[in-house]
Formats: sequence, C-alpha cells, structure tokens
Amino acid sequence: MKTMELESVYREIENRLDRIDFSVLYRGFSAFPFALYDEEQAFLKEGYTEKPAEFIGNTSIRYKGEYIAIWNISEEARDCDVLSSKIVHEMFHAFQHVSNERRWADEQAALVKYRYDEMNITLKLKEAECMRKCLMEDSPEDFYRLLALRKSRRDLFPYEYDYESRIEQIEGSAHFVELSALKQLDETKAQKKWSGLFSEIQDTSRYFPIRSVTYLTGAAFIACLKKYSSFDTDTFTDVPFSIAALDSDNPAENETLPEIDERVIEYKKEWQKKSEEIVKETIEKGDLVLDGDHRLVGWNVYDASWDGKYAILTYFIGYVEGNELPAMEEAIFASMKVLNGDFVAEMDEDFHLHHVWKR
Repeated sequence: MKTMELESVYREIENRLDRIDFSVLYRGFSAFPFALYDEEQAFLKEGYTEKPAEFIGNTSIRYKGEYIAIWNISEEARDCDVLSSKIVHEMFHAFQHVSNERRWADEQAALVKYRYDEMNITLKLKEAECMRKCLMEDSPEDFYRLLALRKSRRDLFPYEYDYESRIEQIEGSAHFVELSALKQLDETKAQKKWSGLFSEIQDTSRYFPIRSVTYLTGAAFIACLKKYSSFDTDTFTDVPFSIAALDSDNPAENETLPEIDERVIEYKKEWQKKSEEIVKETIEKGDLVLDGDHRLVGWNVYDASWDGKYAILTYFIGYVEGNELPAMEEAIFASMKVLNGDFVAEMDEDFHLHHVWKR
C-alpha cells in the first residue's frame, strides 16, 4: 500500500471511531490507540514508522507501554465501516487486558486435548437453530431450550464446554461489540452481518476446526441473554458468561439427547481426510525448514489442528531452540524465533517439534 493510502485509510477509520458511542457497547469501554500497517511500514497516531517486528496479524498488543489495536492492511479495496468495527473488536481486546480479564482459554492445552465429539457438535447445531429463532423471531421457548441444550453439553463434555465458553467470553464478546459498533455506523450492514452469522453457525462445516465459529456462537448467545434475561454479561468475573448464565435463575432442564446428526459425521470425516492430504502432500513436497528438537511456543490459534502426531499451523510459528524452555515467560519470547508461512509440524503432546515442513 502506498504511503498516502495507508494514512488515508487511518483517517477514514479515525473519523468513524469518533462517531461511535463506546460506552453503550460494553460497560466501561472506551477507545484505545490503533495502528495500521503493511509489510514495510506502520501508521500510528504519531505518524509513520518502520513496521515493528511485533506487529503480526490483526490483534491487540502491548506496544511502547500501552495496549493498542493493530490491523494489517492489504491491497484490496475495503469497506471502512466494516474495517472500523473490526478495529473496535481489537480495541476491546485491549480493554480486556487492562481490565485484568482472567477468563482466557489455555490454547496450548486445547490444541492437544480438545476432542471433536459428534454429539457435542450435534447439540451445538441445535443451539444455533434456537439462537436464530430467538433473535429473528420472538421465541422465549427457544431461549429456554437453548439453555437446556447448553446444560446438557456442559454436563456431557465439561472440558470442551469450558474451552468453548472461554473463547465465547473473549472472542464472542469482542465480536458482539464489533457488530454493535457496526450498527452505529450503518445499521443495514450490521443486519447483513447478523444474517450471515446465523447462516454460518448452522453450517456444519464451520465446526471443523471449532475455534472460529465460537466467536459467532458467543456473540449470538450474548444477544439472546440480553433479549430474554436480566443476566449481566458486562462484568469482569472469574467465570465465563456461558457457564455463569446456566447457573443463574432459569427454569431450563437438561435436554433429551437427539440422534447424532449425519452431517456431523460426514464433515468430520471430510475434515480429517483433508488434513491427512495436507500432511501427506506437504511432507512429499519436502520443504523441510526445521529439523531436530525444538519447542513450539507460538502459533496462529485461529485454525490450528493436531492429529496426535502432525500439527497443521497457518501464518506463522514461534519456537525456541532445544528441549528446555526458559523459566520466565519474558525470556521465552525474547529467545523465540519466528518462521512465517503455513506449516506441517511433527510434534508430541509436550510441544517438542521434531520436523517442520513449509506448505
């Protein structure tokens, strides 16, 4: 992106952020600094700078002593209303950090522990239909069925439900805030996004892998809670709202279990087959970029997967040379080396990397 274009987009977003009432998005929330960047440079409130090494992906990071939102601007044309709402999403993550949010998921453990159980996902698809009816229609009975379905899943799949609830807490809240910000900028665009959300959470293929669709189910569940209950979704506590809401006063009982959805069985097989093909083709290609024992310490958690031997990782990986990790987290990241690209990694459940191939 040319220099003036990067600054121009920044100013367009800045003007839109000035129109947003952050206080109604989430209690106590206000705007944070943000930066746009490309492969070579970044633009912040102070002006241009060479792209900092820590600017990776679209997220919130601590930069020069404060949390900021960062966004990687590519060449294609962008809708600045939508982009501004996504910047608000990342600002909300900064707000979570400074508010001492404690309900983060353990992504490292989840990569090796989360199990794709067909019944869990069957129930999640039924929840998705309930949430669509709750929000597109006036259907209190579907709200109580939604709570009953979630109670059943929590009891049957406690680890998976806890992990999902933490993603819903962190990313679902941020996605809800994003859509609420977009509604302030352009209500028609926000309605279109909600319509797309309902389509996605009812699409079986979106649950493989699970993490990204959980942004959407979290936002939808918050919207349902706000419409049908007095549950407070805006308080920083130790318990994710997806768990706490089930223990608040409501008449929902556990749902009778349905038959496993055949679509879930089909898409799980397709996903596993596709993953096996990626691993096979990548190893046969033979672009070995890392050999010997190293420790995986950073990766794009958005769509990472592991089959018990091979991990499929996108965008980048961070690793520390050798078997032992430094004792302090700061030392780990100080010694971390980064490889950019998409990879297949042979590793064990303790995150020892033995071979890494570039896709």
